[in-house]
Amino acid sequence: MAEPFSTWITAKPVLEVLQQRHFDTPTPVQEQALPAILDNRDVLIESPTGTGKTYAYLLPICERLDPASKELQALILAPTHELVMQIYREAEMLLNSLRLTAVALIGGANPQRQLEKLKAHPAVVIATPGRLNELLQQRKVKVHQVKTVVVDEADRMMDAGFAGPVNEVLKRLMRDTQRIFCSATLPETMIRLLQPLAKEPVIIRAAKPETEASVLHFYLVSEGRKKVDNLRRLLRLVDAQAAIVFVNKMDRVDEIVDKLRYHHLECRLLHSGASKEERAVTLQQFRERKFPVLITTDVAARGIDIPGVEAVIHFDPAPDADAYIHRSGRVGRMGAAGLVFSLIVPQEQFLIKKFSKAIGEPIVQKEMAFGALIDPEEKRVNKPRQRVKPQPVQSSSRKAKNRPRSSR
Repeated sequence: MAEPFSTWITAKPVLEVLQQRHFDTPTPVQEQALPAILDNRDVLIESPTGTGKTYAYLLPICERLDPASKELQALILAPTHELVMQIYREAEMLLNSLRLTAVALIGGANPQRQLEKLKAHPAVVIATPGRLNELLQQRKVKVHQVKTVVVDEADRMMDAGFAGPVNEVLKRLMRDTQRIFCSATLPETMIRLLQPLAKEPVIIRAAKPETEASVLHFYLVSEGRKKVDNLRRLLRLVDAQAAIVFVNKMDRVDEIVDKLRYHHLECRLLHSGASKEERAVTLQQFRERKFPVLITTDVAARGIDIPGVEAVIHFDPAPDADAYIHRSGRVGRMGAAGLVFSLIVPQEQFLIKKFSKAIGEPIVQKEMAFGALIDPEEKRVNKPRQRVKPQPVQSSSRKAKNRPRSSR
């Protein structure tokens, strides 16, 4: 049985926030990370999406903050505007209880307003690397008293697009600044890349809790020209209140949106070409269930926390196994149930074995027939005696119903 949060966290206001949010005991990643971070160790964290990774570093950061200091004490880097704002919302809740503040720094926002907030002496800054570097060069942010720096989504942050800006930030910090790198996936190649940036780091690999509700993985084989129509049929069968559809390219997005809307399936598009404001509005409306289907490229795949997503559909197969894990991680957050579907053409079936090996679970083939999702063998033998429609997975607003029948 997990130790209570009070084993490591002494600040009563923070414990009250945890109690109000019904966070009774630490998740596995929190249980491992809290003592290591509080011991001022550098840490590399690999933990699947939705397992409480953000609180694994926010809680010890809050515990170590000096409320009397007017200096910046902690720095958190994230790759996207959306993830920065998500972390900021979580941090703000904890810091407000301590009467401390945080500031989010992202490109495209009102620079004057950001500067005004920095003058209020925030204890924590959450930022994209590009925007933070701009302000560092302008000497608007002072980092000489930063105790802890966190690089979230480290596997993405250390690739060709972000490695330069991230390293520029790290170079400006004091040698004894604690460094924490975390992500849903940290392959050995990434571990080797990060180790020189951290001093004798503790490596934490936390699995999902064994008690979590099952996330079921399926795939359906479709002719390319029929994929849009099969997507429509699948969405109708699953009937989720919140489903995310991932596409690799934008060339068929208009066709998908038109087809779904023609059949009265309300959907919205989220992609990197949208403005920061447009993306924020779309995500907020999706969180509020103003529409049930979000169609997106990988811009929303990493770290975005949208509670209650019931189904993820890979309209196009994920580019690699890590992308499959990140995309599919939109369901099953903090132990919730969920469904994951891949729509593939026949020549893409080899990818399923690769993805199945990566997640350590079978990905079961299904077909749509007789108003239900069935095993292919069942369709070939005869028509099922009883039609079984897949029902939405359990959400906070309605009762759990039957799921697609699995051959497992």
